Amino acid sequence: MEFVKIETTTYGNKRFSFEIESEGLYKINCLSGVPIESLDKIYEVCIMDNYLILLTEDRDLRNGFRPTPFIKEDRSENNVLVYDLCGNFLWNIGSVVGDIKMPFDSISCVFKSETEDEYGITLPCVSDVLLKCTAGGFTFIIDTDNKTLLAKISGKAR
Repeated sequence: MEFVKIETTTYGNKRFSFEIESEGLYKINCLSGVPIESLDKIYEVCIMDNYLILLTEDRDLRNGFRPTPFIKEDRSENNVLVYDLCGNFLWNIGSVVGDIKMPFDSISCVFKSETEDEYGITLPCVSDVLLKCTAGGFTFIIDTDNKTLLAKISGKAR
């Protein structure tokens, strides 16, 4: 059985997440009337202050195609998509992190203070809630409000 992870932050500065059992999620109906449809399975959803962020299956796996290379020549469009809360597409993570040659395997909402404690770095941003994405052993910390890559961290947290 497959599961889709949903995560958000609360006003009490806590993260809340849960999983929904699904045979394959490809469409989310926003209450604004705008549906978000994906050609690839949706694996994770992060709901932040003004954003709905989706992690989808690698597009190379579309239509059941296997095997696919982990490192690929062109991943300028990657598998993390950012929408506004009305369901309008805003940007693909590739426009922020560049062509990193590998798909992302997780996304998470994270507080600025948590990333500073966990990685021992000072982040140059105003936003309190950030997007944390992982791909190929790297962690990417992104300020979605300013569409900025704040840190690319290799290895384990301290």
